[in-house]
Amino acid sequence: MLRRPRLQHLAPLSAPVALLGLATYASWTPDVAGRTVTAALASLGAATAITAFAFALDAARVRRAFAHLRRGGGAFALIDSGRVQRREQQQHETVTQLRRQVEQLSAIRDLALIANDDVSLEPILERALAVLGGLLDAREIVIFLADGPERDALVAVAHRVGERTRVSAPGDLALEPREARRALDARRTVVEPARGGLRAAALLVAEGEVMGALEVRLASPPAGTPAPDPLELARMLEGLAKHIALAIRKPALYDRAVVDGLTGLYTKRHFQEMAQQLMAQRRRLGTPLSMIIIDVDHFKRVNDVHGHVAGDAVLAEVARRVRGAIRGYDQAFRYGGEELIILAPDTTLEDAAALAERLRKKIRQAPVKAGEAEIAVTASFGVAELDPDAMKDAGAFIEAADQHLYAAKRNGRDQVRSALNPVEPAPAPEAPAGEDAPPVTASVKTKRARRPRKKAEPALDAVSEAA
Repeated sequence: MLRRPRLQHLAPLSAPVALLGLATYASWTPDVAGRTVTAALASLGAATAITAFAFALDAARVRRAFAHLRRGGGAFALIDSGRVQRREQQQHETVTQLRRQVEQLSAIRDLALIANDDVSLEPILERALAVLGGLLDAREIVIFLADGPERDALVAVAHRVGERTRVSAPGDLALEPREARRALDARRTVVEPARGGLRAAALLVAEGEVMGALEVRLASPPAGTPAPDPLELARMLEGLAKHIALAIRKPALYDRAVVDGLTGLYTKRHFQEMAQQLMAQRRRLGTPLSMIIIDVDHFKRVNDVHGHVAGDAVLAEVARRVRGAIRGYDQAFRYGGEELIILAPDTTLEDAAALAERLRKKIRQAPVKAGEAEIAVTASFGVAELDPDAMKDAGAFIEAADQHLYAAKRNGRDQVRSALNPVEPAPAPEAPAGEDAPPVTASVKTKRARRPRKKAEPALDAVSEAA
């Protein structure tokens, strides 16, 4: 029994079969010719009917066969199948390229966030290497910073191998800049084949200044995976290097704004900001806050006798010793000239005085070399703890510590003074009847004349006696 859809295919062939049947009936005669014609027409009608029946049964299969040929299947579509494969390959390459672009844009976005979040170089380098490692799937990544008077030396500061990252101070990583050196000399990105992969380097340039170089070593891709295009790799490294350079430049700009160039200590302007913050913290949380004021003794004499270059060397060395002796949460500032200030949060007056005494011994432990001269250096210290009721602003806080510094100066210098050991100013000597009072400088000269003089610096002692 035929299904209804297949009966529809027999309807167009029913008319020809019916006509053949009518012609057979009309042409039949008893003679031989009539019977022959009748038999031929009957055979043709039967063949037509059988063919129509077969096509009706397999109409769906025939339609699928023709559709397959039209789509490029079978022996008639050798050229079309190649075209389809090429089209599929192009689509795959387009999708892969778009995926890489999205990953690169995501990495650039992460680098921009790093530059906005941090002002310290170490976390910036560590996070930047993590972003590069996830994007490039590199075997090794090294970041070099430009160093030297001419900025023509490269020093490794960050190194990533696999999932392990090391960030160190300049000079701690013993890594030679190979491709990075070539990139710096040629002032362009370098991509070179190497055993087992590619080696590439791009310069870290921000606002026309070469900050350093990025060096990458890529392993050979797995079997069946195309190798990276050197031109595409160079373009990608240049884009990444630009954003890494901007992230690295931010700490340098921040340091220029808040760090004194000679001493490496924070500036007076930064002191005003930090003093307000720490004083507000003291009032809110009740944690102690102390201040130490340091003044280099006879600094003007050093400049007059040895010159300003030697004076700068002395001040820089004193600041270096201070930085090396204070605690991690203390903050040291150059307040002006030869005066330094230390803000010591969460520190009582007793602890601050003990810290000042350690600094005093640290400063005077060895002379400072300035050219051929060796200059003995001492400093005086004034220490005060913040009293929120009596000290309403940073100026009053400084005044309290400054009074103790003056006391240390009046009492002979090279000492620490605070409310724990106050010193009253000595009264002026009374003049004999009929005579003027002797000048203070004469008293100082007489007192210091009894001290043994150092033969190494006779001129320095002479000026000291007149001071």
